[in-house]
This record gives sequence, C-alpha cells and structure tokens, in this order.
Amino acid sequence: MVSDAVLKSILQFPENLKNKFLVLYLILSLYLLYIQADVHWEAVLKDLEKIEVSSEIDAYLYTADLNYPSRCNVSVIKCFQLEMQVVSHESKFEDKNFHGSVNRIIRLLRSFLSTGTNTDTQTCQRCETYEEKKYSEFITHFMFVIQRINQEEKMKIVH
Repeated sequence: MVSDAVLKSILQFPENLKNKFLVLYLILSLYLLYIQADVHWEAVLKDLEKIEVSSEIDAYLYTADLNYPSRCNVSVIKCFQLEMQVVSHESKFEDKNFHGSVNRIIRLLRSFLSTGTNTDTQTCQRCETYEEKKYSEFITHFMFVIQRINQEEKMKIVH
C-alpha cells in the first residue's frame, strides 16, 4: 500500500513523528476507501434512477430476493449484471441516453465483480432460480441491493 520511497523516508523520521504519520496515513487510507465505495455505488444509483422508468423495456428479468445472505453479494450483483446486459440489448436501438446509462451500470458492476472477494457461490442461489419480474420491479430490487451493499461496505471500512 505504501510505496518504497515513502516508506524509506518515513523510517528516517524521529520515532514520535513516525507513529503520528502512520496513524494519519491509516486514517486517510480508510477514509479514501470509504469515499471510493460511496462514489462507486452512488454512480450506479444515479444511473438506475435515470433508467428506472421505461415503457420500452417489456422484459421479465431474473430478480434476486431481497433477503439473500450478505455472503452472496457477488453472486447477486453478477445476476443483476447479466440481466442488465439483456436490458442493454433491448435498449440498443432506443434512446441513446438510456442505453448509455445501462452500459455505464454494467461497467461499474464489472469493476465491482473484478474486486469482489466473496467466492461462496456454491451455497448462493443461482440467477436462473430467482423469480422473473417485470422491469420496474427488477430496477426497484436492484436499487435496494445496491443501497444495501453500499451500507455493508461502509460498515466494513468503519469496523
């Protein structure tokens, strides 16, 4: 986390300054993680709000239950990401702003999935086993899940 040059220069500090610097560095690092998690999910929520209402999408999409266990966050996000690809396909020839928001959401979810540490997909419900719901219900559930994960990530950082 700390570059070699920074670490070498810190080691030259007097002992009392080293401890103060390291505490300050730790606090700033945790705060940065807190902000990054919030900004990432806030961007997804903003785009979801933009596409929340659409009369063009008449698809039924696999929609995760809202009471899934937290250890399945990665599986649930993967399911939403796959279903958003269906929405992207459905909206390809429609409103360009709508389609752009959908694709931004997909990219942000891929970013989360590439860093996701939860690998307990064996005991998590498979996407195809969730109930298919209308687009409007899918988006409402998706927004709730994003808010939930955002809160969980903030709590992990704080503790």
